Amino acid sequence: MNKNLKHEILAAAQSFFNEKGYQETTMRDIASALGISLGNLTYHFHKKEDLMIALLKWPDFMNQPPASTFTEFFELIEAMIDSLIVNRFFYTVDELGRATPEFYRHNVDMVSQIENHLELSLQRLSDREFLVPWLSDDERHAFTRMIMDSHLIWIKNSFYREVQDQLSYANFLDIHWHLLESHVRKEKISEYQKCRSWLSFEQD
Repeated sequence: MNKNLKHEILAAAQSFFNEKGYQETTMRDIASALGISLGNLTYHFHKKEDLMIALLKWPDFMNQPPASTFTEFFELIEAMIDSLIVNRFFYTVDELGRATPEFYRHNVDMVSQIENHLELSLQRLSDREFLVPWLSDDERHAFTRMIMDSHLIWIKNSFYREVQDQLSYANFLDIHWHLLESHVRKEKISEYQKCRSWLSFEQD
């Protein structure tokens, strides 16, 4: 497959899915937007579900080792949020996660791996004495689960509410800073706050 055409097809599909909705978008919409025939499109991607699967590949941040500093941890959180936004069509329609049994298993496995990556990062921060020791594996897992659930709730709500009622990206990220701060060792608070100020400045 021509790599440039593949990229263009996926970019067009992603744009349509996010703006028009996955279920409302047709293969003909995508082909027409690209100025190619429907046959040319279906030669490369036989059906719409194939496009969805191609878009929902493993996120790039999963290729990185677990975070071991405050900066790396919040870069991970930002990457997780960004990956939700890029393919928000998928996370705002519950039925898509169960499109087929095979895809459902793929989706469950992907979410499980992301959750595990996040939990390993939290444990590494504790092992390196950035965070206070977790009282138990259950406590660490519950904290991880809370972050994962908050991401899904945020992405589902953010694009269906009035602009003035939306929790902004910056405010949502700020919640993570407050959540983790309660687990930061006292002797690391100053470093934590400096990291927060520096990353906030970078975003501005």
